Amino acid sequence: MLRLLRQSITLSLANLRSLRRRFWISLSMVLSVALVVMVLLGFLSMANGFRKTLAATGAEDVALVLSGGAQDEATSRLSPRQIHLIEEAPGIARTPDGRPLISGELLVMVDALTMDTGAPATLSLRGVGPAALELRRDLQIVEGRMFTPGAAEIIIGTRLAGSYRDMEIGDTLTFGRSEWKVVGRFSAGGSVFDSEMMADIGLVQILFDRQNEVQSLRARLSAPAEFEAFRAYVEDELDMGLSARTEKAHYAAQASNVAQIIEYLGWPLALVMAIGAAVGAMTTMYSSVSNRLVEIATVRAIGYSRSAAFVGTLVESLALSLAGCVIGVIIAKFGMEGLTASTRGGGGNTQLAFELAVSLPMLLVEGFMQLVTSADVIMVSFWHTPDEVAVYFAASKTLALVHFVYFAVRAASAHRFSSFIHAKDMAGLEAYVRKTTRWTFWPSLAAGGLLLLAAPLLLS
Repeated sequence: MLRLLRQSITLSLANLRSLRRRFWISLSMVLSVALVVMVLLGFLSMANGFRKTLAATGAEDVALVLSGGAQDEATSRLSPRQIHLIEEAPGIARTPDGRPLISGELLVMVDALTMDTGAPATLSLRGVGPAALELRRDLQIVEGRMFTPGAAEIIIGTRLAGSYRDMEIGDTLTFGRSEWKVVGRFSAGGSVFDSEMMADIGLVQILFDRQNEVQSLRARLSAPAEFEAFRAYVEDELDMGLSARTEKAHYAAQASNVAQIIEYLGWPLALVMAIGAAVGAMTTMYSSVSNRLVEIATVRAIGYSRSAAFVGTLVESLALSLAGCVIGVIIAKFGMEGLTASTRGGGGNTQLAFELAVSLPMLLVEGFMQLVTSADVIMVSFWHTPDEVAVYFAASKTLALVHFVYFAVRAASAHRFSSFIHAKDMAGLEAYVRKTTRWTFWPSLAAGGLLLLAAPLLLS
């Protein structure tokens, strides 16, 4: 055993030292792995950045009331009578003079021109009440001033100001037949509100022909613990078909849905690129081994065991894969971190800007996965013919199709997990975990069995 260890270490060091003689072949292998890691982390950083933007939105002590069945503010409608009754709900914080801290709000879609190409984009203009700033503690005017109630004035989120035309202080924005003067710029702590514009709700209703229309109502609670009493009053006691949840829970549900869409676009693309990278790696490494047949035969002839030669080859392949992972991670971390992207999000299909965010767990997990998935094919290519390696590669990647069962179950169930955790319903969460486990295990087992039965046809 000690002899095998010494031989393995000796051959591993010799293989690593000789990489300079195979520089271009080794470099092509490293860059192929780096490209896969970089693309996958790019997509995942988009999902992570979007999730962080929505996670930074909302508060536990702010309740959001929508009409029953509405999943977002754009599809909700509240009547003046409903708003009047909600003002009397228990748990609402009030000013010293007894005024409830609530804000009826109206979200309208408007068109703006992008700064670089002049292409039209749909943005959100939010009509808010006088208490809007008190309901959003993170929202601060960073330039200019707050709009004057009753005046055609507007304030702009920081992520819009540099991306769209006519959004500097003093500019005039034209939306249809209405004109609005930009009087301020606000920051909302990196939340979704940074991608919105705000104006007086009364004037928004008049100029956009939405008289007396209110889509949502926000209410500041005296404490987060008061939410359950507030919810019971709004949903059960009033019995007017309304739904209430915390602002935090509302945006967390939206984050889960859209972030998953981004991930499901990224994984298939990364899988296709991984296949191409692995094929390129097999070709280059097989060429390398072909040129080293004399070396391998020599070390075997002077007494080195087959196992030691195998370990030395494995270490070399892992080292090249690790180098590719490190390069891909560095490019993703320092080249993508903080870049601004935008997508369609929220009610009304409006533009939502967010920053790409590469997290440490993402780097570790995805880097390790790419290291493992790249090393096995390279290692096999050292010891088998190209035809045999191709069969191994096709079989392993075909079985990977079973993973899509897991992806589908996760997409369908993620929002339910968030609901159980938010409601602190551990019994319901446990029961739902058991269900999703069965939904994942049995279809995966069936899919794996079908793939095994179809293997001769698929691999012929």
